[in-house]
Amino acid sequence: MSHGFGAALKVDDGKPRLPGSLHLNRRLSQWLHFRADGVVEVKPGKVELGQGILTTLAQIAADELDVALERIRVVSVVTPESPDEAVTSGSLSVQDSGSAIRHASADARRIFLSVAAQRSGVAFDAITVQDGDFIGPHGKVGSYWQFADAGLLEVEASPEARAKPVAARRLVGVSAPRRDLPGKLQGAPAYVHDLRLPGMLHARVIRPSGRGAKLEALADGALPGDARLVRDGDFLAVLAGTEWDAEGAAARIAARARWQE
Repeated sequence: MSHGFGAALKVDDGKPRLPGSLHLNRRLSQWLHFRADGVVEVKPGKVELGQGILTTLAQIAADELDVALERIRVVSVVTPESPDEAVTSGSLSVQDSGSAIRHASADARRIFLSVAAQRSGVAFDAITVQDGDFIGPHGKVGSYWQFADAGLLEVEASPEARAKPVAARRLVGVSAPRRDLPGKLQGAPAYVHDLRLPGMLHARVIRPSGRGAKLEALADGALPGDARLVRDGDFLAVLAGTEWDAEGAAARIAARARWQE
């Protein structure tokens, strides 16, 4: 297996190629969740760093699903649940995340329309989507929200799914208000380093005096706040409830440590 940052992480696994990061995160439910209250959750494995992907990825999903942009909620990354998209860097979010979300959304649309066609008896090709509602020749035959709890997305994406042609897209390529800007302009906690999670701790590593140095001795002493020492052989680190205490504790530990090179 070889890894690289291109159109997708490159893997020789014998599976049909899927676009972008979808190839390594193939289950549709990893990317999309339709809520009964009319909201679509889009779940990329990338983070907003000021590049505007909260807006861009929402536009891509809304276009493919034929829902209003306001219905799309881009969910923040949760390590054990979000798709593994490696890192957020190199201007690859649209290339890797965007292509994955476009394909996943197109496939989800196909799946939901197939269910609507089966349940209503209306031909698949005769059903259109208007802001999440499925409309047949004689009226509404369902919606994403109606089938939201059907577990329809607990499947791998199909390589046969086809995204809309460029000419049919109504949101991608059109400027939309940046979702991340109001918080940034108003000084709200809008960046990754502003996150405050329940029970979250801050860590700092105490580096040795040189490459391969061994910890010879470490003097005892108090640490600020709730900071505590973590030691594993020659590895030293501190954990604390605040960055300030973590920095202070790391400085004290560094002054007490004696290394042998």
